[in-house]
Amino acid sequence: MDSLKPVKGPGKWAAFAGLVLATTALAQPEQWLEYHTSREGRASRWLELTNTPPPNVALPKLNAKPCFVRWTTPLDPAGGRWLCLDRTRKSGPYDRLFVDSNGDGRLDDESPIDADRREQNYAYFPPARLVFKGEDGPVTYHLVSRSYKRENEPAELLISSAGWYEGVVNFDGAKKRIQLIDGNVNGTFNDVTPNPYDSDRVQVEGDKTSERFLGKMLEVDGKFFRIEAARDGAFVKVQKAENVTLGQVRVPENISEFAAFGENGHFVRKPVNGEFTLPAGNYRIFHWTISRKDEKGAAWTLSGYNFPKIASFEVAADKTAVLEIGEPVQAVLKATENTNRQVAFSLSFVGRQKESIEMLRDGQRPRGPKLMLANAAGTLCYTNTFEFG
Repeated sequence: MDSLKPVKGPGKWAAFAGLVLATTALAQPEQWLEYHTSREGRASRWLELTNTPPPNVALPKLNAKPCFVRWTTPLDPAGGRWLCLDRTRKSGPYDRLFVDSNGDGRLDDESPIDADRREQNYAYFPPARLVFKGEDGPVTYHLVSRSYKRENEPAELLISSAGWYEGVVNFDGAKKRIQLIDGNVNGTFNDVTPNPYDSDRVQVEGDKTSERFLGKMLEVDGKFFRIEAARDGAFVKVQKAENVTLGQVRVPENISEFAAFGENGHFVRKPVNGEFTLPAGNYRIFHWTISRKDEKGAAWTLSGYNFPKIASFEVAADKTAVLEIGEPVQAVLKATENTNRQVAFSLSFVGRQKESIEMLRDGQRPRGPKLMLANAAGTLCYTNTFEFG
C-alpha cells in the first residue's frame, strides 16, 4: 500500500499551512488524501487489442502473435502508454505483460509482468506501477490487467484502476472518510462528464449509496457541498453550497427509489407520493425501483437501469419535471438463425424509456419463463426454459 505523495521541501509545507490558516469562505482549503493500492480493481475498462506492432516503439523479444494496445491517459504528454501481451505457452491465454511504465516510448527496457493466476481462458496480472511527471514531482498510478482468450476468438484485455485516494474530509464540521476512485480508468480523478460511466466516483463514509459519480456537488447528510478534486487525486476541496435552487420532480407514486446523474452530481431519492426535489440543472435518469410484497410475503423488486442518452430531463424552479418511468414494462422476444439453421431465442424486458429491466424475488432472480413452440397445426413440438445470462 502506497502512502501520500510527498511534497518536496519544508517551504511548500509552510506555504500550505499558511494557506489553510488564511482560508476564508470564498477560498476552499485543500484537504489531502492518501494513495492506496489493491490487487482488486475499483473500476474497469476494456481495451481493443491488435496484432500489429506499434510504429517507432522498441520491443522486447516476443513469441508468436503478441498483442498490442495503447492505454490513453491525459497524464502522459504523448496521450498514452503502450502495453504488450505475450504468451509463454503455445496456446491458452496471454500470460505475460509488458507496460511502458516510465513513458519513454519503449517496451524493450521493461521487465515482463507474469500472470500470477492462470485458468483455461483467463490470465490475471498483479498491479503494474506507472510513473508520470506531476506539478510537484512524480505521480504514481497502478493498473490491474486480466487477459481473455477463448478458442477461435480474438484476445481481449480488461484493465482496472488498482489505486485510489482516501482520507478524512471535513464537511461543514462533519468529518467523513472518503474514497476518490478513477471511474473511467484514464489515470485522472477529476473527470465530470454527462455520461456517468465516463465520470470518476466518490464514496463517503455512512452513505447508503455505495458509490456516487463525481459532479459539481456532493450530497452529504442531506446537505449540498461544492466539490473539486485534484487531477491526480491527491486532494479535494469542499465547501457548503449556499442558496441552492431546487426544482420539483414527479414520478409515478409506486416508485420507491429513484436516482439521477447530471452536471450537478449523482442524487438518490425516495419519493413521497411520487414527488421529490433536485438542484436545478440537466440530468439523465440512472435508476428506478418499485418494491412490493405478494400474498405469501415474498418481497419483489422491479428495477430499471442502463438508460439511453434520450432519457434526460431538466429540473427548474418554476416548472415540475414529470417523468414517465416504471410500469408497464415490455417483454421482447428475439429469434436469431445461424448458418446451421439453428434458431436461438432470447427474452428481455424493456422499460418505458428503453431501459433494461431487472426483476428479483427476495433478492434473487426468479425461475426463467418457459418457451413453447408449436407447428402451424397447433401441435406442441418443443418446450424449454430460458436461462439467465
